[in-house]
Amino acid sequence: MTTIRNQLVKLKPAHRDAALTNMKPSGMKTTASSIQLAINLAFNWEESPEGYDFWDGICFELTTGTYHFTAEESAGRAFPTDAAERKAHPVYSGFVKYFPHAIAAVSHLSYKGNQQHHPDKPLHWDMGKSTDELDAMMRHVIDEDWEQVAWRAMANLERKLTGKCRYTNNNLDK
Repeated sequence: MTTIRNQLVKLKPAHRDAALTNMKPSGMKTTASSIQLAINLAFNWEESPEGYDFWDGICFELTTGTYHFTAEESAGRAFPTDAAERKAHPVYSGFVKYFPHAIAAVSHLSYKGNQQHHPDKPLHWDMGKSTDELDAMMRHVIDEDWEQVAWRAMANLERKLTGKCRYTNNNLDK
């Protein structure tokens, strides 16, 4: 069983924020077997700013399977919103357990890069610093600098998956 809070975070961003704002403190520990039940138990719908009809409509959509994220609402999400689809993305068993040493090496490379370029700031990826992922990756391939190759490959993949990639069919798109 999942807590009410953990069920509510599966809602669309605007609905999630409203539900979490309305949630009673007991929602952090009380469990619910579904999002619909979590919404029912989390707070009194009539006392919420959104009102009874708003929450009843969301529960109806969840029950009938018509509650869907639009492309805009899904933008920026690393995982699908459907529970079954999320299970098809085994981050720990399908990535971390496969490549623990490589992940450690690339993570350390990120740390060293941050210390070089932004020693006064918390660890973060300054995406504007270098945008030539594929050219840089190939230079590192020639030098056989595999940690840098892995970092550049992951950087390019992240840009591609988030729509921030500068390469399309081997041409700059900007």
